[in-house]
Amino acid sequence: MQNVVCARDALGANMKNKRHLDELSLTWSDVDTNDLIRSGILNNLQPHPNLKQLIINGYPGITFPDWIGDPLFSNLVSVYLYWCGNCSSLPMFGQLPSLKHLSIKGMKGVERVGSEFYEDASSSITSKPSFPFLQTLRFEHMYNWKKWLCCGCEFRRLRELYLIRCPKLTGKLPEELPSLKKLEIEGCWGLLVASLQVPAIRELKMLGFGELQLKRQASGFAALQTSDIEILNVCQWKQLPLEPHRLTIRGLHAVESLLEEGILQTHTSPMQDLKIWGCYFSRPLNRFGFPMVTLKSLQIYKCGNVGFLLPELFRCHHPSLEDLKIISSKTDLSLSSSFSLAIFPRLIHFDIDSVDGLESLSISISEGEPTSLRSLEIINCDDLEYIELPALNSACYKILECGKLKSLALALSSLQRLSLEGCPQLLFHNDGLPSDLRELEIFKCNQLKPQVDWGLQRLASLTEFIIGGCQNVESFPEELLLPSSLTTLEMKYFPNLKSLDGRGLQQLTSLTKLSIRHCPKLQFIPREGFQHFPSLMELEIEDCPGLQSFGEDILRHLSSLERLSIRQCHALQSLTGSGLQYLTSLEKLDINGRGKLGHLNGEVSKPVADDPNLKTWRSENSLVIAWLINSMEPAIGKSHLFLPTAKDVWEAVRDMYSDLENSSQIFYLKSKLWQSRQGDREVTTYYNQMVTLWQELDLCYVDEWDCPNDSVRHKKREENDRVYVFLAGLNHNLDEE
Repeated sequence: MQNVVCARDALGANMKNKRHLDELSLTWSDVDTNDLIRSGILNNLQPHPNLKQLIINGYPGITFPDWIGDPLFSNLVSVYLYWCGNCSSLPMFGQLPSLKHLSIKGMKGVERVGSEFYEDASSSITSKPSFPFLQTLRFEHMYNWKKWLCCGCEFRRLRELYLIRCPKLTGKLPEELPSLKKLEIEGCWGLLVASLQVPAIRELKMLGFGELQLKRQASGFAALQTSDIEILNVCQWKQLPLEPHRLTIRGLHAVESLLEEGILQTHTSPMQDLKIWGCYFSRPLNRFGFPMVTLKSLQIYKCGNVGFLLPELFRCHHPSLEDLKIISSKTDLSLSSSFSLAIFPRLIHFDIDSVDGLESLSISISEGEPTSLRSLEIINCDDLEYIELPALNSACYKILECGKLKSLALALSSLQRLSLEGCPQLLFHNDGLPSDLRELEIFKCNQLKPQVDWGLQRLASLTEFIIGGCQNVESFPEELLLPSSLTTLEMKYFPNLKSLDGRGLQQLTSLTKLSIRHCPKLQFIPREGFQHFPSLMELEIEDCPGLQSFGEDILRHLSSLERLSIRQCHALQSLTGSGLQYLTSLEKLDINGRGKLGHLNGEVSKPVADDPNLKTWRSENSLVIAWLINSMEPAIGKSHLFLPTAKDVWEAVRDMYSDLENSSQIFYLKSKLWQSRQGDREVTTYYNQMVTLWQELDLCYVDEWDCPNDSVRHKKREENDRVYVFLAGLNHNLDEE
C-alpha cells in the first residue's frame, strides 16, 4: 500500500462495488506521505458491506476512518489490526453484529480502551449489547496500553481471551466471562487478577502477571483441563484458586519455605510440570514439597547454590518423573552427587547443562531395578572431573564440553550409544569400552588418541564410529584398530593427518558409508584399503585441499557405490571421467572442482590458439565432458560424445530432457521408498536412508502455490504420508530401542 500515494487512486479501485469480495488485506511498509493523505487512502478503500474478513497491517495514519467498525458491515466475522503504531484509539468494534474474532497487535499509540471501543457514545440511539457474538479476543504487544474500562456486560459469548506483552496495563480483567474456555495472560506485570467468574474455563495460562486479589473465591474451574501458571512470590501461590497442571516459580529468594511447608504437596494435585527459574537456595532443604506422585517434568534453570537442592532431590522417590533438566545453575561449594536411577523408574530424558561447581557425578542402577532412561546429556560442566554411569542398552549418553573431565567409568556391557566431545583431558577407564557398544563418537578429546589399546576391535556390535579433532594423528586407522562389523566410518578435523592406512581399512568389509572431511594435509588414499569395500554405498571426501590422488585404481573396486561426493579438494588431479564408468550403481554424483562449473555456464571460455592457457582449458574441458558422459545412460552418452565443449553437452542434454520434469528420477526415488525395509539394520540407519531419499525427491519438484495455506496443508499431508511409508518398512517384531 505504500505505493499508493494519492487518495484519488484508491478511490479508483471502486472497492465499494466489489460485492463478492470476502477478504481484504491491506499492508503498508515505511512511507513518507502525510497523515491526511494516509487517512484518505484508507477511507477511499472502503469495501462492500459483504466483507467477511479484514486485515490492516502497518497502517501509518493517526486515526482510522469511520467505516472500520461500522455496524453496516453485518457479515464481518474476523478483524486483525497489526502494527498501526500511530493510532491512539481503537475503532468501535463492539456493534459489529457478526464479529467473532478480533486481534489487535503492536498498537503502541493506544493508552486507553474505553467506551468508544464498545459503542458510539455521541449517538442518541440506544445501542445494542456490545460484542454479541465475539468468540476470540487478542491484545498483543500493546506496550503503552494502561487502562481497560469494562462495563460488565460485554463478552457474554467470549471463548478465548489473550493478553500478551502489555507491560503497562493495570486494573482488572472483565469479572464475568461465562463462556470463556481459554484465558492466556503473559507479560502483563501490572494486571490485577481478581474475582474471576469463568465457569466454563478449560485452559488457563498466567505467566508474568501482577497481583492476585481474590476477595471472594473464584468460581468455576470444574471443567479445567490444562493450566500453566507462573508465580513470583509465595502470596501469589496461596491466592491461586486452583492447583495448576504446570507451574513456574521464578526469582524467589525464599523458595525453601514454599517447598518445605508442603504447599505443593497434596494427594489430589494435578501438577505434571514444574519449573524453578532464577531462584536462590540459601540453606539445605529439610524436606521436599513437590507433588511427586504426579510430576512428570522438572526443570531447574539459572538457580543459585543448587548444592542445597540436589541432595534432597536425589534422595526422594519420583515415581512419575519422565524429564529432568538442570541448566545454567551453580553452587557456591564443590559438589559431588551420587544417586541410583531406581528413584526415577520412569525417567526418560536427563540433562545436566552448565552446572558450575559440580565436580563428581555418580549414577548407579542395581540388577533387576526398573529404569526407562533413553537419553543422558552432560554438557558444559566446567568443573566436572569424574563421571560414573551405568551401562543401559536402551540409553544414549552424550558428554560434551567438559574441559576438566579426566575419568569416565562405564559398566562393561549393555551400553549401545556413546558420544564424547570437547573433553580434552579425558582418558578411558582401565576396563575399556562397553562390549555391546553400537555407536561411538569421539571429537576434540585430545588425550584419546586412537590406539589398539582401546579394544575397539573386540566390539563385535559396533556399527558406527565417528572420530575427529585428533591433533597429533598423522596416519589412520592403525592396523587391527577397528572391528569388521563397522558399517559407517566418519573422520573429520584431523589437522595433521597425511595418509590413510590401507592395512587398517582392509578388514572393514561391511562398510557402507565412509566420510573423510576437513583433513588439510591428507595427500594420498591407498588403493589397498578400497579393494575390500564390496558393500560401500556412500563415499564423501570434503575439504581435503592437499589430496592429490584418487583415480581409476580405486574407483574400479566401488561398483556398489550409489553416492559419491568430492568437494573442496583443489589439488586433486588424477580423478578422471573414465574412472566413473566403473561406478555402475551410482545414483548421485557431487564433484566440486575449482573453476569447473564455469565450463558448463560459459564463464570459462576457450582461449585463443596462441594463449598459453589453452592446454589447461582443453584438459579441464575434456575432464568435465567425461564426467557428464559417464554420468548418463550409455546410449544417451554416446549421442553427445562428439560435441566440442562441456557447455555444448550440458545445454544439449538440458534442452532435450528438461521438459520431462525429472519424471524418471521421481519414479525411481519413489520406487526405492516404497521398497525400503528396515531388515537387520538399526532403526536410525533405516530412517537416515529414508530421509536422504526424501530430500532428493524434494529437489525434483518446483511447487508454485496460489495461496500460502495450500502449501502448509500440502506439507502436512506429505509429512503424514511419509510417516506411514516409514512405519510400513519397520520390522514387525520391533525390539525395545
